[in-house]
Amino acid sequence: MAAITRSARLRERLARIQGELKRVRSEERVLVEQVAFLAGVTDDAETRRLVAETPLADREWQEAATNLDRHEQALREARERAARLEADRDALLDELIEMEETR
Repeated sequence: MAAITRSARLRERLARIQGELKRVRSEERVLVEQVAFLAGVTDDAETRRLVAETPLADREWQEAATNLDRHEQALREARERAARLEADRDALLDELIEMEETR
């Protein structure tokens, strides 16, 4: 009976982790698109900064670069969270398989 309860708890934890992993992967896909877009915006702003050589163009480039940096950091963090969730999921799957093999 305890094994069934333990198995049920493991499966519940796996389901929660899988749900969180799906959410993080979705967030990651959005961030990838945003980073690609913002990289283009930053490149354009840098070109305007170099051509115009004005304080306004410089500030626009700095803002674009800062925004790109923030999104790149968010993307790195999402990928790190996904990797941790995958490791947790794999450990739980290993535990569940071991438990079922010993039955």
